Amino acid sequence: MTAPAEVRSPARRWAVGLIVAGLVLSVLSGHSHRLGFPIGPDRILIPGGVALLALSGEFSTAGRFRWRWVHSFMVATILWATWSAITAETLATTTGFYALLDRILVPFLLFAVAPAIFRTEADRRLLLKALILLGIYLGLTAIFEMAGPTSLVFPTYIMDPDVGILFGRARGPFASSEPNGMVMAAVLFATLVLARRLSTVWKITSAVAAALCTVGVVLTLTRSVWLGTVFGLVAVVLLTPRLRRRLPLIVGGVVALVYVVLTSVPSLMDLVVERLTTQRSVYDRQNTNEAALRIIEEHPIDGVGWSRFVDVSVDWVRQADTYPITNVTIEVHNVVLGRAAELGLIGAGLWVACVLAGPLLAAVHLPRDPELADWRMVFIGLACMWSVVIMVSPTPYPLPNNLVWLLAGMVLRDYLVSDRRSSIRRGTRVGVPGT
Repeated sequence: MTAPAEVRSPARRWAVGLIVAGLVLSVLSGHSHRLGFPIGPDRILIPGGVALLALSGEFSTAGRFRWRWVHSFMVATILWATWSAITAETLATTTGFYALLDRILVPFLLFAVAPAIFRTEADRRLLLKALILLGIYLGLTAIFEMAGPTSLVFPTYIMDPDVGILFGRARGPFASSEPNGMVMAAVLFATLVLARRLSTVWKITSAVAAALCTVGVVLTLTRSVWLGTVFGLVAVVLLTPRLRRRLPLIVGGVVALVYVVLTSVPSLMDLVVERLTTQRSVYDRQNTNEAALRIIEEHPIDGVGWSRFVDVSVDWVRQADTYPITNVTIEVHNVVLGRAAELGLIGAGLWVACVLAGPLLAAVHLPRDPELADWRMVFIGLACMWSVVIMVSPTPYPLPNNLVWLLAGMVLRDYLVSDRRSSIRRGTRVGVPGT
């Protein structure tokens, strides 16, 4: 017998809506001032939604939160990174402070509270619909950027070559192609797995989003995104029996769509070939990674300090015999090496422990709720893609990082929270230690 749907209070609906809106609007992170915002909307909406949940007592009704090893690792990582930022005098800088927020604090917070925020199917459906609409916007914007009409691109700063990086690729509101592609890939995974749970109208909408995001990923002209998307797509299809049976249809559809895009957009094929054969970005990664290894050898315990690698990298880059020095004022293009260079082996080890005890555990954990089991498959696709990107990029982007940790917390609800209704059936008092 199916359990009755949980009644959602007005405060809860508002809180979840604020958090979802904050996630969507985080695509403007770093550029919201160009639209007249004094501060990024996500900086207010996400904490505001979490605070509203707490003040309305929703956390107490979500069940009894269990303290796990991942929480201990997260607290230790936050303390170590904060201490590093204080001693390196980067905590009060704009770069250091927001890097700490976007790469550690907010992702960890979303992981911790995700079981309470998105504990009902209605809450998760709101997130899914928001991602579908976001995917349509990002996919259309990618097409307008690369094929026109560029007058339809919004916000207009996207078409400004002096804003952001890698102008000439599909960058979207991020003004950077990599996070743009990562989010579109996440939408693609979500539509493939979860569309069957939606109404007919939303199924059609999700199919449009899937097609546009597939095109958009190609138009990012970013190899890490291409490789990560393929890796994630293969994992999702092969691990989902329903999709595995349709493997020839899915592969054929993707190949046909990519072929149409490559042959329809003028000079796109030449751009793709150029991206596949370029060596400069490879040299960038080799130089920064080697510099990071030298720092780790010299400062194995505490590194050079949080968010300081760019400032000191010129002292650690050396001319190699087999490749040139191309750039010395960029971050380490490997997240684990970057953490080790700035936080030392202890800080990097703590962050890796968080990943192992959080996202990696979520990938192998099978939720009791069938709908959450479907979200697990979405997470696996996203995690596969994210694992590729963090090996070849500093990955400083708020939305992709937040989605990885948020979905991991959602999937691990059974592990992180003792369900209130099952506790009542057992005759225990929820929220009272030792019961």
